[in-house]
Amino acid sequence: MASSSLIVPLAFWVNLPTAPITTVAYKEGHIVTGLEDGHIWIYRCIIDEQGAPQLQHKILCLGHKSSITALTIIEGQTDGCAGNDYVLISASKDGDVNKWCLLDGRCLTSISKAFCGIIKSLKPLAEYSQPAKFLLCSGFSNEITILNCTTLELVRIWGGHNDWVACTPFYDSDARQIRLLTSNFNGILKIWAFDESNHINKEYDNVGLLEAQGDKILELISNPYDIGVILAITRSYAITFTIRRGKMVNFQRIRTSKEGIYWASGAFLSKNRMLLWNQMGNAYLYSIPSFTEKKIPTENAHLHIKPGLIRRSSLPNLQKSNVEKMPNSAQLRPQLLETVCSDNESLAITTVFALSSIDGKASNLYLITFRNQINGTSFAFKTLSPMAQESGICENNYNVRELKWPPETYLSDIWQLNHKNDNITVTTMVYDVYLATGYENGEIHLVPLSMALTQSAEIQNSTSIPNSIHKLEGHIGKVTCLYTPNSQNFGHEYLLSGGEDCSVRIWNLEGKQLASFKYHSQSVTHFFEPPSDECQRLKRCVISVAKDNSLAIISLEGLSCLYVFGGYPYPLNKIQWRNSEGFIILFYNDDTAHMWQTQTLELYQKVTGSAARDMLKDASWRTSSVEQQEFVINKTLTSVTDNSDGGKTFLQIFTINIKQLINDIYHYHVPQIGSKSNCTRTIEDFDEKPSVSKIFSWTTGGALQSSSVTSTSPSIEPETKAIDASTVQVLISTLMTWGIDSSLDKLCAEKLGLKKSSNRITFGLRGANGNMAFAVPSPNDSAAIWKISQTMTASLLLSIVGLTRSFLSMKGLEKYTSELITHYGSLLPELVGKEYYHSSLAFHAKYFQDPLEDIRISARTLFSSALNNMPSSELTSIIDYWKQFLPAVASPGIYNNQYMARSTILLGMIGADYPNYLSQTVARNIALSLVLLLHDSSKLSHRLAALELCGRGFSTWEPHFDAVAVLKTLFTFAIETDTNAATIRAMAQKAIFQISTVNTPLCISTLTHDTNDSKKPTEKSGFLKLISIFIRKRPILLHSNLSGLVEAVVKSLDPNIPKMRDTVLQTTTSVLHDLVKTFPSVTFHGGSQKLAIGTLEGASIIYDLRTATRLHILEGHTKSVTAITFSGDGRLIVSCSLEEGTVRVWNPNPGLLGMIAGSLTNGNGGNGNGTSRKTPLLSSIRTSKTFAFNLGEDARLSVASILESVYFEWVADRTVKLHVKDSIMSFNV
Repeated sequence: MASSSLIVPLAFWVNLPTAPITTVAYKEGHIVTGLEDGHIWIYRCIIDEQGAPQLQHKILCLGHKSSITALTIIEGQTDGCAGNDYVLISASKDGDVNKWCLLDGRCLTSISKAFCGIIKSLKPLAEYSQPAKFLLCSGFSNEITILNCTTLELVRIWGGHNDWVACTPFYDSDARQIRLLTSNFNGILKIWAFDESNHINKEYDNVGLLEAQGDKILELISNPYDIGVILAITRSYAITFTIRRGKMVNFQRIRTSKEGIYWASGAFLSKNRMLLWNQMGNAYLYSIPSFTEKKIPTENAHLHIKPGLIRRSSLPNLQKSNVEKMPNSAQLRPQLLETVCSDNESLAITTVFALSSIDGKASNLYLITFRNQINGTSFAFKTLSPMAQESGICENNYNVRELKWPPETYLSDIWQLNHKNDNITVTTMVYDVYLATGYENGEIHLVPLSMALTQSAEIQNSTSIPNSIHKLEGHIGKVTCLYTPNSQNFGHEYLLSGGEDCSVRIWNLEGKQLASFKYHSQSVTHFFEPPSDECQRLKRCVISVAKDNSLAIISLEGLSCLYVFGGYPYPLNKIQWRNSEGFIILFYNDDTAHMWQTQTLELYQKVTGSAARDMLKDASWRTSSVEQQEFVINKTLTSVTDNSDGGKTFLQIFTINIKQLINDIYHYHVPQIGSKSNCTRTIEDFDEKPSVSKIFSWTTGGALQSSSVTSTSPSIEPETKAIDASTVQVLISTLMTWGIDSSLDKLCAEKLGLKKSSNRITFGLRGANGNMAFAVPSPNDSAAIWKISQTMTASLLLSIVGLTRSFLSMKGLEKYTSELITHYGSLLPELVGKEYYHSSLAFHAKYFQDPLEDIRISARTLFSSALNNMPSSELTSIIDYWKQFLPAVASPGIYNNQYMARSTILLGMIGADYPNYLSQTVARNIALSLVLLLHDSSKLSHRLAALELCGRGFSTWEPHFDAVAVLKTLFTFAIETDTNAATIRAMAQKAIFQISTVNTPLCISTLTHDTNDSKKPTEKSGFLKLISIFIRKRPILLHSNLSGLVEAVVKSLDPNIPKMRDTVLQTTTSVLHDLVKTFPSVTFHGGSQKLAIGTLEGASIIYDLRTATRLHILEGHTKSVTAITFSGDGRLIVSCSLEEGTVRVWNPNPGLLGMIAGSLTNGNGGNGNGTSRKTPLLSSIRTSKTFAFNLGEDARLSVASILESVYFEWVADRTVKLHVKDSIMSFNV
């Protein structure tokens, strides 16, 4: 079954990640900076108690591989939770576009090569008050790319422009709709219409020419507070103009204040205020005129939601005559009101934003500028004067107010960790046991993982190295790369290293150098393994790549270098293996191919251009990539290093596959299929004499020696190696939150043997395309991780609780782990306080049908806990958000199937537990969506969830869908005979039982009807098996409908349908056996093949199983029949009615006259229309004897008590005993 992965990244912060800032954006208390190395920083911006703005590191986003060139923040909820209303969209120099959650940095979606050129502007395109649907990407290209804002899918490439082009949406007052305004670099303006069919039509070809004296138009910005007012930015001029009736009017230019200093950008602060800033960070506030007489409400005032987002309902009804009433140009000059300047002439990145005061009663405008300086990046805030927020045009004689930037602060000064430069250059994980760390001085340290994750800070800052750490010395200069080959292929466990000294060295895990090679002329950059099945000689080989693009193929079996291929100016791209011809072909990025002979090691031929490309396309030969190896997500634990371009390490990143780790825990002692009998590693059995000291045993050095090498032969390496027990322990330790609850810390340390992790380790999120985001260390706030976002909380909780549950199976630990789960599942919100983010319901819903039981149960437990603790307003917000994605109302063309399925499951779970929160309309849409999901065979987990929710919330959905039709669908799944549908069958049966509890008559009557109507033997057999399950598991539910059900079972034996009878005979016999065994009101006599059942109406019916017909009706009881039995010879029937207080004796063989009378009584003649019909011989028998008894209150029994304690027992041919709980009555019949 396909399921959602649960891969958790952890970061060990070595140094503060820094690089020159290239772009900045702001929204809702968050400042975002894009860096030259592709990193993105999300900062929290707050007002302190003194009323001054403060900047705090919050999230680091990793994913882009080149410089960030554009950022924008738009409306877009990610899970419907309150406060999670914005997403960040970033573009990098290589054309990649990523979408991130603003709260936690989680990458939501990613698209590569979205733009042919360099994106310099990202602008949302929306219709009136709706969220943005499209994203306009423009920049250094003659094309504009239009993306879908939700998915980032390519909608259209808008080409045909004769130059680099800038674009902005704006509101066209004449057409009363959003239009697109473009300007090429030469300033030629054009207006376009973009409709829902994704067609672009040119509306006005010659709108005007932005004359900037040769300057190129870099950016267009529309005024969201005024209609048709546009700002154009060039290097030397800021130009304002207005679009009216397809023409540019009121053209005004503002020149930079100093030659050689250029404009950077600008923003409209209100209808009459505009702020410009230059590349040095100097800002200029201007008063600008307005042509709109009617004031546009301030609800449109969203700084940095640039153009096209004006609400239609708030727009004035402009008449065309207004164009003629424009003031003359002398009155329209922008007027300078205020300047903010600095003596620092280094380049700066600036933006303006609004931020509320600490009491929330006032809002001020602030400037922030970042400067990339030699010693790092600095920043400064400046508060704009109240003039920036005033409306109206100022007098011409207004005195300009001159302000100065305050002293700047370095970003490193607000970093909460005091770093010591550790000079780490590279790290790698070594077989899930060690962390190998390379240093600038050429040393390599093999550190036990338990020590690396919990004591790294002490190790890195200490002068002495513990004995448990192996120190590898040999390289001269810094270590540039580390690699651990797959031990399953090589037999031995090796560590390979490359250095600045151009050497490649091979080490064993005891720290001994086995071999050293120096065949490169520049530093080694990385290693990779060639395809071992391509050539016998390449087996157990590794390839090293150097900075000069030279290659060396090294045999680990012989510890020798087999081939060396010289360097080349261009990067190596691919390798083609033509071993049968004796060639290895190297393809380079300049479309050049080098053919090397493997026997003589000579360069045989050099091919360029199309001939080289054709060789690469030849599919008859194996081709492999030479890129640095990426994450392997099916491993339990991996590690990489986040380095700067200069080789300085920022982060050591660990990724934990939580689900794989849980599997490793459970399968520690289970031999893997296909593994050899004598494996190289002997793992201690967790289940044999379990104890805390054995499972979690820390040595004084921090490493657990839990395995011993018994052989070094490559042929006996196991196919699968379980993770070390101490590794499991230390990973749980790193996920725990320490310092919130002292009693819990004591429990973890003393009872579970956990150790507090370093405060340099933080939790992260892995998103689309493997992109990651990490929370920053907060040494002064242990609970900081729980104050970031709903998804961050949910991911960490599920990881902790899921892993903890896996230890419940270990004897002696259940008590402690249960306390741990209670703490994180229920008590955490109170301990953290009002800033706590409740768990994301949408996140947990992804694991609702996870095949791994610990994850599935944990997700459901946490979902229920979050639902119980969540404020009603937040729950309502979630419902309002997700209801739009329900399949019953959403269009598959707009939302993907995965999103619609998740909305159905999420809202279905809420409706099942909290139906009062759902309106009738939403409940109906959920019910109909569940039906659609039931019939969706594309994903098993979705159908399983729909089955469960149909049963779990049936009382909520029943009024809104065809309950009988749904039940019939469930019956179809429940009787499925395909062995591959076992999970579907089990879930359908569970749902049926749940529905039968809610509406027993509907369920049992439908089951009875379908059993009677089924025409196919296999189908009939399935229904009978389902009845049998009911009898064994839920007999009480059948009690009130037992007579109809018994008749349906008997009819399956109809001899007139021989094929049916033969097929279902064995199943029917089994069902009848269960009926007689379970219900005292059903009895069977084998000799005569008769079945008797007492009904709730007081009659008893005798069936002849040989003919599958009714034979007699015994009438006499006035109340329900409690028990019935045949005498040993089958001649007599004895029945009892506890409610009536009688036992009656019947003789079902009344003789010839009785048979004739019974026949006439039941109308065995005609059918009233002159035709004859065949009906079974049916007679109504009267009582031959009646015995009365009085048990008083003892006779008032529940159905369960009747089934358990009421029965007849024959002690002689004509003596029978009636057992009623502890009472026994004997009758001579």
